[in-house]
Amino acid sequence: MIVALAIALATAPNFGFAGESRPTLDIYFLDMMGGGSTLIVTPLGESVLIDTGSLEPRHRDADRMYKACQYAGLKHIDYLITTHFDSDHYGGILELSGRIPVKCFMDKGAPPPAHQQDNKTFKTLYPLYQQATKGNVTALRAGDNVPLKNDPDGRILPIALHCVASEKKIEGFGGDIDAPVEGFVIRKPDESENARSIALVLRYGRFKLFAGGDITWNVEHHLAHPVNRIGKVDLYQVTHHGLDQSNNPVLLKALNPTVCVAMNGPKKGIQPETFKALDALPDIKAIYQIHFNVLYGDEGNTPGEFIANKKEPEKGELIKASVDAKQGTFTVSIGVDGSKREFEIQ
Repeated sequence: MIVALAIALATAPNFGFAGESRPTLDIYFLDMMGGGSTLIVTPLGESVLIDTGSLEPRHRDADRMYKACQYAGLKHIDYLITTHFDSDHYGGILELSGRIPVKCFMDKGAPPPAHQQDNKTFKTLYPLYQQATKGNVTALRAGDNVPLKNDPDGRILPIALHCVASEKKIEGFGGDIDAPVEGFVIRKPDESENARSIALVLRYGRFKLFAGGDITWNVEHHLAHPVNRIGKVDLYQVTHHGLDQSNNPVLLKALNPTVCVAMNGPKKGIQPETFKALDALPDIKAIYQIHFNVLYGDEGNTPGEFIANKKEPEKGELIKASVDAKQGTFTVSIGVDGSKREFEIQ
């Protein structure tokens, strides 16, 4: 089990307002009860929301996302990215966008495969998505950048948000994702929407975050082999909530993160094989989870101090990371004002 190798800090969180320069890049991993929603606020005050959780139960996920926007002092969201059209990643978009303006909507440029469009959930949610976006959506494909602002005077280190995979296409790889690769496990083709998810790399100075949405095993393989297309990261948003159909060990070893954050639920992730693989990584210092998973005990759960909602599953507590690229460190806390643990940027 992981031993924390970091120091708890007593400093209070910094809540700047959109448009103001702030000293840190702030990342909020929100509790969607096993769904997905991650809020990024840059040092120049721009905001990116990746995914919007679930529609049901009504108001829960929209309330939590809006509260995080208030924590961050946001008056609007600059970019709202929907990684894929599974119900736990875009269900809250209409209610949230009715509470806080969204300047630019982005998605992967295609709806789910035809067989997924026939289900009742998609037929309920997709019209709400269209109502929220009004059809004004920018496609984000492998190789594209989200056009974040940078400081023209160079006082703030460069920041970039880059798409490395989308619609089962990978930047720099033009082959068949599902073709066998000698010496490696390539699983049967994943025809679900998960494999088509957007995967993103966020850089701020030397700091690097990988957030792969719900991409699955074969896509992950080609992000890491034969070329490590991402490289080592400091922070890993555990793919697909920590499920074993994702989190290919080939990719995990290539990323070799310092800290992981799993957007899991009380009965969803981290599954034992994924937890074992994460815990064995050479440079791992801490694995954080949104929830304690009651299904797996020690085989799928990190120590209690790294679990946001261990004792109160309905509390909705988030996990926050703040990156001070000039100091070469980032901190992670349970909640916006909880004690912080500091880690070095590699």
